[in-house]
Amino acid sequence: MSTNSYPIKEIKDSKAESKVRTSVILAFLLFFCVLISLNFWNLLFHEGGHALADLIDGNVTKVLYAHPFTFAGFARPIFRDKVLNHAAGPVMGVLVPLLIFIPLWKRRSTALLPLVMVFPFAAISAGGNVGQIARDIGDYSQIIRLTGLPEAAIFIPGLVTLVIGIFFFLSLLPLLGLSPKDWRVLMVLPVACMLWSGVSILVAHLVVPGSPIDTIYHEGTLVIWSAKANWQGFLQTAVGLAVIYLTLFRLIYSRLPSWLKSETVLLTWKDLRIPALSAAACVTLGLILIR
Repeated sequence: MSTNSYPIKEIKDSKAESKVRTSVILAFLLFFCVLISLNFWNLLFHEGGHALADLIDGNVTKVLYAHPFTFAGFARPIFRDKVLNHAAGPVMGVLVPLLIFIPLWKRRSTALLPLVMVFPFAAISAGGNVGQIARDIGDYSQIIRLTGLPEAAIFIPGLVTLVIGIFFFLSLLPLLGLSPKDWRVLMVLPVACMLWSGVSILVAHLVVPGSPIDTIYHEGTLVIWSAKANWQGFLQTAVGLAVIYLTLFRLIYSRLPSWLKSETVLLTWKDLRIPALSAAACVTLGLILIR
């Protein structure tokens, strides 16, 4: 009697488990690299908007504090308390990514993910910031103070922007190798955010003390505090997006038209090359800007 079927089955099961582990690792590393690029571009466009408004007023920003980490970004010094100066950050922070996103959407791929996902990331960030109105902080609160607009005039467009950002962000997750039925998204997104936050806290403690943002503009304590405080928000956002992806988005995924639907890819190590290079470049540029 032949007994060869059992070892063959065990070998096949072992190979299948190995592929599953590899796919999770690839998705995790890819998303971690993409997060680094996304936050750098998001802060660069947002703070660059403030700097552009200052330049229009004839003032030159001396410190553009844009970086790929989870702590706060700045454009310093603050020259004028005007609507344009406060509004330029959120407007440019969404408009420029949108102009990148539109021509790239049809060509979306894993290699282009750090660029094509910039708009959804920026829209989630800009839309989510309407919550700062209740705490009377941030650009939106200053716009309301200076213009006398009702809070709803900012809150409603912000909420719409948030929903749009969430939809397109989730629409791109299949390019991470994670289908709307793949429960591993509950692990990949939060763990990548936790690693990103951990690295950011370490960088904040090592780089911020003694830098111009600390010695000249006295924002060092705030920067380090924000690195420690923001990890919870990013983690909660990652978990929330993963849950929505497995529930509501899963229900509508099959009904989406082809131009809105991204097919799930089978990741290989080669897929990490461009996102990893993009992340390395963003870290390098970010460290230069914050030092």
